[in-house]
Amino acid sequence: MPGTPVTYAATATVEAALVDEGLLTKGCRDGHYGTTTVTAMSQWQERCGFRGRAPGQPADGIPGRTTLTRLGAKHGFTVTH
Repeated sequence: MPGTPVTYAATATVEAALVDEGLLTKGCRDGHYGTTTVTAMSQWQERCGFRGRAPGQPADGIPGRTTLTRLGAKHGFTVTH
């Protein structure tokens, strides 16, 4: 969509953890869950053992409860929803 993306505090928290994991650069920590964050989350999901639906397909990069909870446990945040 055109315009400035909305920044969300929870997204910035997840992005900070992805930065700490070396999966996202600090400059991409903007609170906007864009394509770079999706790619970083996909890499985190794969570290957690998840893969795409088809053989050889990467994880989708859409955070679920399991991958967020694991990231939070490692980086000091709690998943509540």
